[in-house]
Amino acid sequence: MKLLISLKGATLLLLLPGLLSCKDKGPAALSSLSGAPGELLVVMEKQPWGSSPGDTVKAWFAQPQPGLPQMEPVFDILNIPFASFEGHLKGNRNILAIRISERVDSATLRYRENPWSRTQRYFEISAPDTASFFKLFDANKEKIMAVFLDAERNRLVSAYKNKPDNKLQLFFKENYHLNISFPPEYILNKHENGLAWISRETKTDSRGVIFFQEPYTNTKQLTAAGVVKHVNARLKTQIPGPSEGSYMALDTLLPVDTLAYPYAGEHYALLLKSIWIVENDFMGGPYILNVVLDKKNERVLYFMGYVYAPEDKKRNRIRQVEAILFTMELEE
Repeated sequence: MKLLISLKGATLLLLLPGLLSCKDKGPAALSSLSGAPGELLVVMEKQPWGSSPGDTVKAWFAQPQPGLPQMEPVFDILNIPFASFEGHLKGNRNILAIRISERVDSATLRYRENPWSRTQRYFEISAPDTASFFKLFDANKEKIMAVFLDAERNRLVSAYKNKPDNKLQLFFKENYHLNISFPPEYILNKHENGLAWISRETKTDSRGVIFFQEPYTNTKQLTAAGVVKHVNARLKTQIPGPSEGSYMALDTLLPVDTLAYPYAGEHYALLLKSIWIVENDFMGGPYILNVVLDKKNERVLYFMGYVYAPEDKKRNRIRQVEAILFTMELEE
């Protein structure tokens, strides 16, 4: 059975053997989500959780998040047995229920949206033995991960669009014919030579977005190497560091996680994730760079989100900045 899941900027066609899919109650009839951002609740009995099936699930969903300077898992995993799966736990944002039992007839994967709470994502794997579980899980783990991650991002995107900063929204409309939604805490630090620098500063961290656009002239602009080179040229001249002669830069020595995809389903785009640094100083952190081709207006849009939090975790912070980038809509 086929399940079409729409992602922001992409569409995935999930071919899941034995999949049963359904949408549950409408949002108005559901409770609010429980669980923290980046949390995955795995409902699984103690014996399989403590052996190879559980180890496989933990290794996949708690693998290191790409593009961070220190190790943080993609998901924080909580485990409970089926007997405890009740009450507020049923409202968790991301749920993976796994039942391995001889009483199960065949291996199946079931997907549900909003079964107990708004914007909830729920997968259920049933298998008669460990061998059939491994086969089904390995065939679909990437798609399951994509659904959970997309839901995490879209929850933030919806929240930002519902309560945007009106001044920044108007700034992008008037100057660049773009719709983009920032949370109210963000301010415009700089707008010079076609580059806008917006950030949110606190005592513990800094989160920001750097934007500029360029005329579209050739396909080299849309290669990972070309993007890094071009962005670094702008950062060097326009984003100074804290000490004399220092400036912001994308690290060119570390691996860059790169994805080519259709933004909003129609615009060619590149998504880059890695580490930024300050040349001639000692600052750095994760960045996410969304480069979108606006072919109609013959321009390339560069949206770079970054986080600086030297003494704290960064995964959820960079996901919050990423969500800002994905609120962007091109005006017709």
